[in-house]
Amino acid sequence: MAAAAPSADDKYGPVGHRKRLRERFSNAGPDSFADYELLELLLTYALPRVDTKPVAKALLDQLGSFVGVLRQPERRLVTVKGLGPEGTFFLKVVQACLARSMQAAVENEPSVSGPEDIFAFVRLHLGSRANECVYALYLDDARRVVHHGEVAAGTVDRAPIYPREVLKPALLHNATGMVLVHNHPEGHPVPSEDDLQITQMLE
Repeated sequence: MAAAAPSADDKYGPVGHRKRLRERFSNAGPDSFADYELLELLLTYALPRVDTKPVAKALLDQLGSFVGVLRQPERRLVTVKGLGPEGTFFLKVVQACLARSMQAAVENEPSVSGPEDIFAFVRLHLGSRANECVYALYLDDARRVVHHGEVAAGTVDRAPIYPREVLKPALLHNATGMVLVHNHPEGHPVPSEDDLQITQMLE
């Protein structure tokens, strides 16, 4: 007589493994987890009937790093085997939550003293965009952020900027300074000739 297959509730089955992951997180904290294990645990909430370990490892193999996974556009996430639409949607919600958290952190800072104060926040907003965009942060006299938002969006290699659209929020929010950030979806950080010309035009 063949042995019965372990049920989902078996302590060595999928549910038992997830329970152990959650207990370990509660008792030892996230520092006890490798990156793939943290992703594996996170995905259990989106994929309740899927073994999320190979999905987590595939995400890291294809997208490079934990941060890389949380910065990817939907078109890249959907290519990962096993993630599916539910897992993709879940990670996009996580991205939005992180961006909202960074937004609150930037807005509550006493002042913006340098690029490092806003880098992570802007990267979360623009890192997953498949097209070129320009994002602006508007500052008061004390360098506090009084407003922020996208001021231009374009194609994969070009984002037309109109000075009026950049300056209008500054006037509405009584800003005395601004920071403009521009992404390159293809990953090349060197400014193009158009970028340099636009910078000179706005100075």
